Amino acid sequence: MADTTLLLLHTAITVAIVVGLIVLAKINPVISLVIGALYLGLAAGLGYEGTTTAVTEGFGILMAEVGLIIGFGVMLGTLLSAMGTLHRVVDGMLRLFGVNRSPYVVGLASGVVFPAIYFDVALVILGPMARSIALRTGLSIAPLAGALAIGLEVALLMVPPGAAALAIAAALDIPLGTMLLWGIPFGIVVIVVSILLHSLLMRFTWNDLKDDDPLTDPEHTGEIAGYGLPSGAGDPSGADGAFGSGQHAPQPHRGGGATAVTQDPQRGIPDAAANGTGAGKQFPLLVALLPLLVPLLLIVAQTSSAAAGAEIAVLVFLGNPVVALLIGLLVGTALAVPSLGRTGVEEVIVRAAGTSGVILLFTGVAGSLGQVIAETNIGDLVAGLFSADAAFPLVLAWLVAALLRLAQGSGSVAAITAAALLAPVVSDLGLSAVLIWLAAASGAAFGGHVTDNTFWIFKTLLGLSVRGTFQVYTVAQGLLSFVGLGAVLVLGVLV
Repeated sequence: MADTTLLLLHTAITVAIVVGLIVLAKINPVISLVIGALYLGLAAGLGYEGTTTAVTEGFGILMAEVGLIIGFGVMLGTLLSAMGTLHRVVDGMLRLFGVNRSPYVVGLASGVVFPAIYFDVALVILGPMARSIALRTGLSIAPLAGALAIGLEVALLMVPPGAAALAIAAALDIPLGTMLLWGIPFGIVVIVVSILLHSLLMRFTWNDLKDDDPLTDPEHTGEIAGYGLPSGAGDPSGADGAFGSGQHAPQPHRGGGATAVTQDPQRGIPDAAANGTGAGKQFPLLVALLPLLVPLLLIVAQTSSAAAGAEIAVLVFLGNPVVALLIGLLVGTALAVPSLGRTGVEEVIVRAAGTSGVILLFTGVAGSLGQVIAETNIGDLVAGLFSADAAFPLVLAWLVAALLRLAQGSGSVAAITAAALLAPVVSDLGLSAVLIWLAAASGAAFGGHVTDNTFWIFKTLLGLSVRGTFQVYTVAQGLLSFVGLGAVLVLGVLV
């Protein structure tokens, strides 16, 4: 086995190899992570057979834990999107809370209410919607766009069943029920605080003449037909939602696009119901939300009963995340048939299955890297370095994820890689794995810029200049990152 200095050096080289392959060689993150894991195993002295065994076993272990959960979660989110449920929730929240609080409505709806909605789908639905709200109410686009950037990143990284959140938690062996109990309140707090800070900052830095770009404004050019991606938006390969897959997210069919959003004459609020999907039957909103509420309640009930020491066999079965999400998916399918038809529902499920395949591959190879690290003594070395200060591992998890996000663009890649690197040392440090998860997720929200293809999709969908996109995407998510780190450090003292 290599000595201490060489092991740490090889770990640093592994990170450099992964980032270099993704950024410079433009190689898919899945392939890059496998190459990094193979290098580290061989360099650390696991041998040829030991290295390949660690890579395959790590992949299989993680897939056994979260494979069906991620698959069912993506299917459920895509189905809800096709049913127009997200639009209806946002519209209802706007009517309830009013126009002046619309940034918080957009942020909380995208970040906490609908984390199951696939990242790219939520972006193409809410992007034009945010622009429409701004134009029809006279509000600045800056706080609305910033709220959307914040909410989508929280949904992806911090609130289950967001795809990256599930992958990170699987690498750290965090139960889904625990994720829900921590992720939802944490997500609400960081969204509200981040939107507040960003809205205040935009009062001093936003300039409509420099930051808006009327030439790409979808409301004026009609580029957003049916809330789909415009023809020039670019290929979302490397975007968070696709994990560098190069696949386009499934596009929900919308009647009339951004310009078809009607308006409530009483409040000046866009009527999202006018953009609902399909001409078929629409159920009351509470009924339409049952596919999300039923599995959520089952999982929380099972977790709560277990914590109270009163485990009930039937509840343990129904509250298992796989079974609970399957029940939610079946409920969603039954509700979707009247509006989408059986053929339409099947098409949605097939598209979602293709999307989840990419996510599953990426999640699995993150497990491969984690298994290689676990079978060396790198974890012991790192734990020894951290033992003097309990806060240092949290800051390091944040810093590693932040640097990876800056270098290669994808928040998903950054957070999952950071979690995989630190997973083997969590138990040795005596820290809650939840704190490592939230620290890595917060770091991965930092500094999304021109290397992140979502930056360019965001720019086009909302009709912004590059300068404006930096303000509402890069700056907003940067604030989210620091707010998240602060919240994690406070929790580290209290827990």
